[in-house]
Parts: sequence; C-alpha cells; structure tokens
Amino acid sequence: MLKRLLSMLIMLISVIAALAAASVTGGIPIREDLFWSEEELGKVDFDSPLDDEEREYYENTHIYIVTASPAEPVYIFFGHAGIVVDAPDMDEIMFDYGSFRFNDEFYANFVFGRLYYSVIETYAAFRYQDFMAADRTIEKLELDLTPEEKKAVIGFLSYNALPENEMYLYHYYKDNCATRPRDIYNAATGGAFKEWAASIDTGKGFRAWSTPYMSPSPFFALLLNYLQGPSIDEPITLYDACFLPDVLISAIAGFEGREPEVVYQTLTREETPERYCLSLRAVPVAIAGAAVIMLTASRKKGVRVIGDLISAFIWLFLGILSLVLAFVMTATIHDVTYGNWNFLLISPLVLGLSIMHLSSLGKKERRQGLGRLSRILLITAISMLTMKGCLVDLMIQDNIPYYIIAISFYGAESAVSALCASRKAPSSHRRYAQDR
Repeated sequence: MLKRLLSMLIMLISVIAALAAASVTGGIPIREDLFWSEEELGKVDFDSPLDDEEREYYENTHIYIVTASPAEPVYIFFGHAGIVVDAPDMDEIMFDYGSFRFNDEFYANFVFGRLYYSVIETYAAFRYQDFMAADRTIEKLELDLTPEEKKAVIGFLSYNALPENEMYLYHYYKDNCATRPRDIYNAATGGAFKEWAASIDTGKGFRAWSTPYMSPSPFFALLLNYLQGPSIDEPITLYDACFLPDVLISAIAGFEGREPEVVYQTLTREETPERYCLSLRAVPVAIAGAAVIMLTASRKKGVRVIGDLISAFIWLFLGILSLVLAFVMTATIHDVTYGNWNFLLISPLVLGLSIMHLSSLGKKERRQGLGRLSRILLITAISMLTMKGCLVDLMIQDNIPYYIIAISFYGAESAVSALCASRKAPSSHRRYAQDR
C-alpha cells in the first residue's frame, strides 16, 4: 500500500511538472503594432518648459482619475477606471482603457489569450450618463500635477488614442483599464507613486483581492478560480493591487492626502464586501452534489434513474471544464492558468464516471468501475491535500474549495459503491441456508 501511495505521489508531481513545462510563454503570434504603455511613457518629457500662455492654459486645466463601481455583466464585475481631461477650451474628455468589441475575431483571439483591447476617447458627460443609467457609483479625484506634467499627460493620452496606437495586449491583472492610468500617473510623478505604493505589502495576492468582486455570482467565482493557478496567490504590493479601480483611486487619494469626490452615489447596488470566503460557498455545492450521487443507492428505480442522470451531467460538466483547463494551460498565453494543481484534483478522468453512470442508468447493480475509479480519484485528492499541508511553499495555490467539492463527490461515489456491494453480498444467514 505504501509503495502504491509513493508511486502515485511521484506520478502526480511528474504530471504537474510536465504540464507546467508545457505551458506556452511564447510561440502564439502577437500583433506587432501594439502600444506598450510603459515603454512609450519612458520617452515622455514631463518637465518640458512652457511659455507664459501655455502655463496659464495648463494651470486652468484639470486632470482626474474617474472610477465607476462594479456592475453586470461579468466583465464589469470589477469596476472601471478612466482619465478625464477638463481643459478651458473644450468639454471634458474621458480616455477609457480596456475597451473591446464583440465579434468573431475577438472570440478567436480571446480563446488563445490574445486580448486585443484599446483606448477610446469620448465625452465624459456621455460616460457619466452611461454609468448613472446602470446605477453605478462614480468617483473622481483631481491629480495634483504641475502645468508641465499636465501638458505631457494630455500629449501622451492624445498620442495613445490615435487609431494606429490605440490597440494593446490586455492582461487581467497587469495591464487593464486601471493599471494604464496608474502607470501614466506614476510616470508623471517621476516614479514617486510607485516607490510609495510598492513599499506597502498588502499580504494578499491577486486572487484574494479580486474574488470579493465576484460575490454577485458564486458560480462564476468558483468557475474562474478553478481555471487560475498559483501565480495569482503570491502576496502583492499596493501598487500591484491598483489593478482594481477602487484600490487605484483610494491609493492615489492616500498618496496625495485628499479625498475623492462622489459624482453619483448608487441607489440600489451593494458595496463590494471586504472578504468573500469561497470555501463557505463550496460547502453547499459539495453537500448538494454528494446528496445527488447518494440517490443512486436508492432502492427505488425512479430515484436511481434521476440520480444517475444528474450525476452523469455533473461529471460531464467537470470533465469538460478540466479539458478546458488543460487546453488553456498548454496551448494559450493565458499565463494565470499555468501550473494549475486543480487539473489533477478534478481531471478528465471524471468523464469516465459520467459514462459509467449512463451505463448503469437505474440498474440495481452499479458498474464496478464506478467504485474503482472513484476510489482512485478519492485517494488522489486526499494525497494531494496531504502534500499541500506538507509542501506549503510548493503548493501555494488557494484551492481549498475544490478539495471540499472533489473529496465530497468522490467520497459519495465510493460510499454508494460500497453500499451496493454490501447489498449484493449474501448475509451469513443466507449463506447458511444456501449451504443447507
């Protein structure tokens, strides 16, 4: 037994190492005309001298960070940030990063991680109307910049918004609608903002920061966190946490020592919770799934049929999800999925359970393979959990919710198989009668 367990542990480590090595960090063609913000910001002179007329103009120009609170659908669960320019000779203009258009090309690119997003230039009044129509809280904070810095920022934004420069490679955490304004502001301060914010350790990773924003949809929270690996669980600084619009405006306010102005306050939307324990949301899922699987042990055929059908669907869904994870880990540039231990915890092997449930549909005698395979998967999950407790530095991924679900489901399958086997085996009294 010990030899089998050691062999299984070695196999698990080998498989995850192979998958991590297979993760693609290059090789998928990326457009060459993309705008790399930090590189271009390095070329900007934020101290260029002004004449008297220019100085007066930019002294009367105001630049704001503007944020809109989270809303639906999923892609705006995390809120939005933009830069608004209020110049004396024009209406307020908002520069929005993270814009995209749904079309066939977008979906194809998204699958492989080529997230081609852009910056758009619109009238701020229109954007405010959109946010208020969706009942999203709007906050704005004027940036404390010199006239020279204002001129440089506006020049950079206008240059970035040109049709030939508007496209960039979006990243969920490192290059989004909030990080681009953050980088612009940091460059305008000569790196002072980053030096200050990067010195503050938040003690949380990208996952811990972002998961509370998924609270409106526990299903989406469980799904998205399953697909993301350990790279988002390393503790980050306040500067990195500015990938969230709420954190960005709060951090800049703290750096400058001023409070944001509330342009509009939501009437119906709840505030994002500070904490959101996904493990607690996994418990009812685990109980419900295990209960459905236990239906297949019923003595009533109709109940067994229902149990087998729903169980087959559950394992089919989880199997397909694991295949999606295998694909994004090995054939895309979605780097947040790389080295994901969840692939071994809920693997494509569960498709076998789905097939066997359909084969056993309503029958009194379960297929013996259900018991064998579920026991193997249960032992694998328990072994991985043991490893996780022993190898904390290696298995840092925050995926306890999936251990709760997997062990509950596999345990229920194993229990039903054991129960059906005990019913099938003759009792001592029946054996005695048979022998007589």
